[in-house]
Amino acid sequence: MSTVSQKVSSFRPRTAAALQRLTASTQPSQVLEVMGEIVSQLIGCEEYALLAVDPGGRCFAHITSMGLTREHLQSLLPLQGILGQVALGGVPHFRGRTSSAGASAHEEGLTACVPVRRGERIYGVLALFRLLPQKWGLEEEDLELLTLFSENGVGAFAGGASTLPPEQAVAPAPSSPPGVRTLYLHPGDIFTSSTPSEVTTILGSCIAVSLWDSHLRRGGLSHFLLPRAPALQAPSIRYGDLAIPTLVEQLSRLGCQRQHLQAGMFGGAILEGPGPETGASLGQRNAQLARTLLKELDIPLVAEDVGGAFGRKLRFRTEDGTVMLKTLRGG
Repeated sequence: MSTVSQKVSSFRPRTAAALQRLTASTQPSQVLEVMGEIVSQLIGCEEYALLAVDPGGRCFAHITSMGLTREHLQSLLPLQGILGQVALGGVPHFRGRTSSAGASAHEEGLTACVPVRRGERIYGVLALFRLLPQKWGLEEEDLELLTLFSENGVGAFAGGASTLPPEQAVAPAPSSPPGVRTLYLHPGDIFTSSTPSEVTTILGSCIAVSLWDSHLRRGGLSHFLLPRAPALQAPSIRYGDLAIPTLVEQLSRLGCQRQHLQAGMFGGAILEGPGPETGASLGQRNAQLARTLLKELDIPLVAEDVGGAFGRKLRFRTEDGTVMLKTLRGG
């Protein structure tokens, strides 16, 4: 029996399948694709970065990422904090299991960081930030999957570093008009404005619902993570069943009338397997919830871009209701 076959036989089924795909991948793009599936679909994390240690050992270079803003990625590049410790010492970090001593401010929300190595040489690190809200923390199989990539994912670096994604790069898209306020909407939040504003957010299986009043030319955006709050958990605008009505209510306070509102729905990527109860993925269930609520509220859905196995970067302008999208496929 080969060494790979021996390893496969000792793993859980999902981990064994991931190992087989990794060892069969001959191109960096294939390794990155497997990594994305491990992190997003198997572990349940949509905020991550793969960083390479530069030859001088002074900083990181960006390889690929998902769900992190340009500013956040830029703050991760100095070889410092927990990421620097992992790159220099080779000891993985798992929140709640290993020490967080020496963590930097930009590492808030860091769930795990593992070195990607071949033998004694460390090529870079894979850093995972906030998990999906239905994940209470890393499980034993998650640790097994991260260790698997740590020991077998070095092929992802063969393609070299890539440039950081530009914060406002959505093509084709005109630049923001002068005087327009710009901001980033974090997952689980809502933004409304009576003055011209442009709001950016990044979506995986989450859903963003935009509402725009065609008479007052005012609008808002909601970014929710789950259809409904899990049992025994308090209602929150992180969940669609409260987020969408709250968005309508906040716009009504700005003078908007429901009969003048029109909606857009975006995101809902299929980044994980079917849900245990409905047979639908999390992204599909989020989209179904949004569609049902908008129909109940009698708000027409005039634009949508949902589904697929990729993330999206969205820009929404409150003054005219314009939505601009960029597909995020890693790299």
